[in-house]
Amino acid sequence: MTNPTLPSSPTGTGLIAAPVILSSLGIPEIVLNAYRSAELTLMVEAPKCGVPWHLLAGIGRIESGHAGGGRTDSSGTTVTPILGPVLDGRLAGNEVIRDTDRGATDGDAGHDRAVGPMQFIPSTWAKYASDGNADGAADPNNVFDATLAAARYLCSGGLDLRDPLQETRAVLRYNNSGTYAANVITWSNAYRNGGTPTPSELSDSSTLPPGALTDAASDGSDLARELAVPPALPGEATPNPAAPAPAPLIPGLPPLPPLPCVFFCPPVDPAVPAPVPAQSAAPPPATPPAVGVR
Repeated sequence: MTNPTLPSSPTGTGLIAAPVILSSLGIPEIVLNAYRSAELTLMVEAPKCGVPWHLLAGIGRIESGHAGGGRTDSSGTTVTPILGPVLDGRLAGNEVIRDTDRGATDGDAGHDRAVGPMQFIPSTWAKYASDGNADGAADPNNVFDATLAAARYLCSGGLDLRDPLQETRAVLRYNNSGTYAANVITWSNAYRNGGTPTPSELSDSSTLPPGALTDAASDGSDLARELAVPPALPGEATPNPAAPAPAPLIPGLPPLPPLPCVFFCPPVDPAVPAPVPAQSAAPPPATPPAVGVR
C-alpha cells in the first residue's frame, strides 16, 4: 500500500491544517489540550501558583480567538502566522518598540510585533520561550509552546493565582488594561463553569481592531492597548459592544459581573416575588495577602 499524497499548504508555509474539532465550550480541541497541558506542567513546576487552564483560555480567546479558531497543524503550529501590528507608533494606543531580535521572531527588523496565538512580543518571548509539545523547539506560533510560556509568565514573581487580587495583577502584567483584565477573567470564569459569557457581561474596549494587543513588556513598560471584543466563535454568544459596563469590582478596575446560571438553574415564575434575603452583620474586611510582584 502506497502512502497517500497530502495536499499542498494553501498558505505557502508548508503546514497542513488539521481538522478542527470544537469542544462543547466552542474551543478547538487541540487548543483546549494546550491550555490543559500548560496547567498540568505548572502544577509540577510551580504548585503554589495555581494557574488554571480556563484563565489561559480567557487570554487565548481575546488574544487570537483560540489560535484563529484552531487553524493549526497536527502539532499545534498555526497554519497562518498570527502577527500583531508593527509597533512603530502609527496605530493609536501603541507605543514604539524598536526591533529587539533583528526580525528573527516576527519577521520585522525595524520594529517589534506581537507573535502567535498568545501574542508575545519578541523580547518577552526570549525570556519565557517554552517547548510545550516536547518536539525540541520553542515556537511562539505553536499553541502548546506559547500557552506554556504564557503560564510561566503569569506565574512569575511568586504570584498565587488562586487569590482573585493576585490573579488580576497577573493578567494586568500580561496587558496593562483594566478592561482587558476584566474581560479575560470574565471569559475564564465562564469557561470554568462550563459556558461562555453573555454579551452584557463583556466590557467594551473598542478602540483598536482585533489583533492589536501584545503582552506587557517584562521590564514593566506600559503597553496599555485596548482591544475590541473579538467576534464570537461557533457556539458562543455574540458580544455586544454597546452593552454598558457594570460597577467596578475593586477600586480602579472594571467589574467582573455575575456569571449566568449554568447548572441546576431553578425555573423562574414571574408571579412569585423573589425572596428577600435576611439581613446579617457583615464580616470585617479581610486583609489582602501580600503580592509577590517583582
